[in-house]
Formats: sequence, structure tokens, C-alpha cells
Amino acid sequence: MTLWHKRAAVLSVFLSLAALSQTQQPSSPDKPPKTLLKSATRMVVVDVVAMDGKGASVPDLKSDDFTLLEDGRPQQISVFSFQHPVELPAGQAAVHLPANVFTNIPSIKPTSLNVILLDALNGEFTSRAYAREQLIKFLEEGHSPEPIAVYALENHLKLLHDFTTDDKEAVSAIRSYKPQVLNHLDSLDIMASPFTQKGQVQTGPRAIETTLVALNSLAQALAGYPGRKNLIWLSEAFPMELFPDLFPSPRSLAVMRAAVASDSPGPFDTIHGPAQAGMVQNSQSPNSLWANSDYAAQVRKVANALMHAQVAVYPIDAAGVGKLSRVSNLATMRDIAERTGGKTFAGQNDLQVSIRGSIDDGSTYYTLAYYPDNKNWSGQLRAIDIKTTRPGISLRYRRGYYALDPSLSDKEGDSRKLVEEFSHSLALDVPSATAVLFQAVLTSPADNNNKVVVNFAIDPHTLSFTEDGGVHQASLSCAAVVFTEKGSLLKETMSTMNSPIAAADFQKLMETTFPCRTTVELKPGKYWMRLGVMDRSSRLIGTTTASVTVPVP
Repeated sequence: MTLWHKRAAVLSVFLSLAALSQTQQPSSPDKPPKTLLKSATRMVVVDVVAMDGKGASVPDLKSDDFTLLEDGRPQQISVFSFQHPVELPAGQAAVHLPANVFTNIPSIKPTSLNVILLDALNGEFTSRAYAREQLIKFLEEGHSPEPIAVYALENHLKLLHDFTTDDKEAVSAIRSYKPQVLNHLDSLDIMASPFTQKGQVQTGPRAIETTLVALNSLAQALAGYPGRKNLIWLSEAFPMELFPDLFPSPRSLAVMRAAVASDSPGPFDTIHGPAQAGMVQNSQSPNSLWANSDYAAQVRKVANALMHAQVAVYPIDAAGVGKLSRVSNLATMRDIAERTGGKTFAGQNDLQVSIRGSIDDGSTYYTLAYYPDNKNWSGQLRAIDIKTTRPGISLRYRRGYYALDPSLSDKEGDSRKLVEEFSHSLALDVPSATAVLFQAVLTSPADNNNKVVVNFAIDPHTLSFTEDGGVHQASLSCAAVVFTEKGSLLKETMSTMNSPIAAADFQKLMETTFPCRTTVELKPGKYWMRLGVMDRSSRLIGTTTASVTVPVP
């Protein structure tokens, strides 16, 4: 069974389960619930990199040195801290759990994490191969004491190695990696050097869709780790902007207008790839273009997911210096960096320097957090602007977020999308997600007639609740997907809950865990099991992998 057949099978069964599970207590249609915690009291976290005129980090700023505005209105800074690299203790002890207990709670808590994404989907094969070799050389020389994880973007997001400070382990994983995507070149004989003639790289609709799904999965995987995550994206083609509703920078506007005037591909053509029916091409108004884009809603979701996970994007142009201009691709990568608080590295062949610069840049920063004065969660983009009273200092930070209302996500007709997201995250080869944290205890099959009972203990602080008349409610699904020892899909089960909680019990709940249970019957044998929880309001997901053995009676 192919990977796509496995996922299709999971989705088809989940859709049936979802239809059966829609028997819970709905909210009164004429009295919408009041959102609590992650909605009405939602806190927005912004990481800020401060540099002096020489490009060095500024370590002595105070909260009073900053002014934070949302849509031009000053906001009160509720949380302020300064983060800088701290070497983790050598041989940091791993958390050992009982054999029947599994969790997705991160065991490491550094000030910042570095995630390297090798793009095997967008761009030419020569650039991918060169970026891979440059990354290996960088790691072989020793990068930093901070943890680093390596992912690959191909037909889906693939984890090559989880966070580690052991560079040799990471190098071994990268060397053994064989991309499973079609190449753009006709022959492998021309991959010897990246310094060949290079022009614009067009990205098609399928690559855009795959990239968006992968970025959302990556955000879900990183959300449970505290602090800033620096996404070092090694690619030749960056297929989309993450905050298209923001008015483009003067650089982007100039590039776009020049492209329109010369009838050559511009940055917004690169976003959409080949022209499609009903889509605007070469529009002089980026907002009107995105309003007609099939990807606009997906991009908003991905942008917010990256913001929630505190991810700053550091695009590194894997093409190096070529003979032809690639101005539209470079403009897009600059926009991605500027709007997420990262930094662009392009126009040089020594990618090791770029990787080092990305890690150093994102390791020292300030964290500012605030509760927005505007409680109207209309889904519109809200622009963030941060200033400092200290002269001669430049600031980089994410430029906005979408004010999405979690309580409006789980509507009738939206269940299919929720199930699609959940089923995708539960595939055996998808990295574990940490946006919803939990522990799962599996009961012994020998004590339950070969029925494995999965008891989830969920961290309630990672869930969204609604409140109506003093009664709080969370809407969530917990699931178990079973695979054979060789990785073939076997069966799945899912439970959906809409549990009302009295006000008197709510605070007690927040001090313990939120329960959910599902059961699956298995024959004797060894299995892999993917365990997951989805918050149906916020669409946040938590997943992990468990090994299960059902003994012969």
C-alpha cells in the first residue's frame, strides 16, 4: 500500500467516524458562546531581534525602551524577557516513562531552537544537491551548542533527525537521505556544479499546496517547544508570501511593477505558478490578487500557525550566484523573512556562512507579549509595529497576525477539513505534533480481551475553551491509528467530545489534566500506533508514536 493510499484510507474511515460523532451537545444557535482563554484573553507573543549600527546584538534594552502598536494603536506590554544562548548541560538526562506511557511533551527547553529545512520540492536538483553538501560541511565543523533539527520538504514533510546537539548523528541522517520527488533536470550528469546559468524558477500549484501543508505540519510539530524557533529554509524557490494582506515593501512593489512593465514573471506570478482559471495574474494590487487566490485561506492559517509556534523564517538561496537574475524569487524570500522576523541570505556561494549567520542572528532576542485591546476576532489581518526609543537600533519582528476566532472554526460543513488535517497528522511518517500536549496510558491487552484502551491526559492549557452562562466547554477529538510492524495501515478509532464543565470545576481542571479515551481491538502481534488529539476549536494538534505488543493468550 502506497503512502497516499494509506492516508486516503485513514481519511475515509475518519470521515465516517466524524459523521457518527456529531451527536454531542451543540451551543444554542441564537446565543453564541463567549470565548475564553485562547480567544477573548488571547495573548500575542512577538520575538524581537535588536541590532546596533554594526550588526551586533543589543543586550541591555528594557521594557520601557519599546513601544508596541497594533493597527497603529499602542498596546500594553504584559510580558517582557531577554533571551540569549545558554549551553545545555552535557549529557542532559532523558525522561524515562513506563513502558505503557507515551507523550509528546518536549524534553528540552532551550532559549531558541534551530530547524533546518532542506527543500527537495522547489527549485532545481543542482541547487538541492549543493545545499545538502554545504549543510554537511557546516555540521562537520561543529555548528553551536544549541539543539538543531533537520527536516526535508518533498511530497510531504519528512523528519530526518529530531533536535540534537550531536552533529555526527545529524550528518549521518542527512547523508542517508534520498529525496522521493521528481527532478526538474533531464539528466543527473549536469548536477556537478551549482554555478550554472539560472533563471526564474516557476512553482506549480501542487508544489504550493504541498509546501503549505508541510509548513503547517512543521508549525504544529514545533508549537510545544518554548521560545523562538529559527526555520532555516535552504531552497532555490520560495513559492508564497506568508502575510499577503500586508502592503508590500517598496522593494516588492518596485519588482512587481518592473515585472509587469517588462511582461516577465514577477514575485506574485511565482506565488501562483501557471495561470489558472479565475485567478488574477500580474495584478498591480497584491491585495486584489490574493482576494482571488485559491491559497489565501490556507496561507492565513499557515501564517498564524507559525506565529503561534514562534517561528521566524530564515530563507537561504541555495542557487548561489548564477548568470541570470532571479529577482522575483529573491523578492519573495525577502518578504517571507521580513514578515516573520527572520533574515534573508542570498547572493553568495558559501552557504555555510549563511547557515551560521541564521543561527547566530536568531539566538539572541527579546520576547514581548500583550493582550490585544481589540476583542473583535473578525479574521482580518492586524499589523504589528514595534519601535524603540534607543537611537541607532534596528528591530526585526513578525509584522502581523490574523485575528481568527477559534470558536467559529468547528462549524457545520467544516468537519471534513478538520478530519483531513487530523488524518494527515496521524500518518506514520509525519513528524509528531506538539501544539496540544498530552500523555497517553495504554492498558494491557491481556487484561481486556485484546482491547487496547488509550487514556489521554491532556494539558488543559493547550486547549481552547468557550464559556456560556458560567459553563465552560472544550471541543476535541482523540484518536489512535494502528499500523502493522512493517508500517501498513490496519485500523483506526476516534472519539469526539464536547464536554460542559461547571464553573466550580473549571479551575480544578486547569490544575490537572483533561481526559479523553478511545479503544481499539487487536489480534496478537506487534504494532505501531499513532496517538493524537485535535482541539476542534483552535485546530491545534498533538501527536506521538507508540509501540504495542498484544501477547498470545
